[in-house]
Amino acid sequence: MPRAKRSGGRSKRDAVLDAAVELLLVNGYDGTSMDAVAARAGVSKTTVYAYYEDKLELFKAVLQHGSMELGERLRGLRQREGSAEGSAEDRLVDALVAASKAGTGAQAIAYFRVLIAEHNRRREIQSVITTLAMPDVSDIISIIAQLLVAYGSEHGFEVDRPEAHASMLLRMTVSGIEFDALISDFAVSGELLEAHVGYIVRVFLRGLRPIAGEQDLVLKPDYDYPWGPALG
Repeated sequence: MPRAKRSGGRSKRDAVLDAAVELLLVNGYDGTSMDAVAARAGVSKTTVYAYYEDKLELFKAVLQHGSMELGERLRGLRQREGSAEGSAEDRLVDALVAASKAGTGAQAIAYFRVLIAEHNRRREIQSVITTLAMPDVSDIISIIAQLLVAYGSEHGFEVDRPEAHASMLLRMTVSGIEFDALISDFAVSGELLEAHVGYIVRVFLRGLRPIAGEQDLVLKPDYDYPWGPALG
């Protein structure tokens, strides 16, 4: 692995964090030393300790960095959708393809792997993870919900509880790809990703549309999706 280099406008602190991101996200907490971070950043170990008092503080900064980066990518979907054109169905596919790409990038997957690997280990590490500002995906859920409502309007029906259905659709499209990437070296091509997301979206939307002579599809009043970790 080549040594990290600082560009003219980047500080030593930036170089230390960049090096820690690279090493901790690949090697995990126990597999990364402060010496290795210093060598990777091209600074002395004293410099590393000047910015971060111990490896736990550095680990917290790395996880916060990953959380903020993923959150920024998800929030960027709002601007993308604001300038999008076409049918609600096509815009849904575009938004979910973009969300899938944000959640399955190399650094995002490395970040998720570290969260999973370290979550139930030593108490001090778990305390760091539980205090993180996790990526707020409510923005993408809001976008999907609005597009579901727009799809219903285009086809003359009302979508029941659009936010709940948006959460469901997000998990059906993005989470499966993320899981495959987490447990293997699988890297989905852009073409396969678009085909996967497009097919699921279109099956999902046609499942929402009323069928003549059949009862409309609605969620039960006490049905609270998702029943796992809240996404919004």
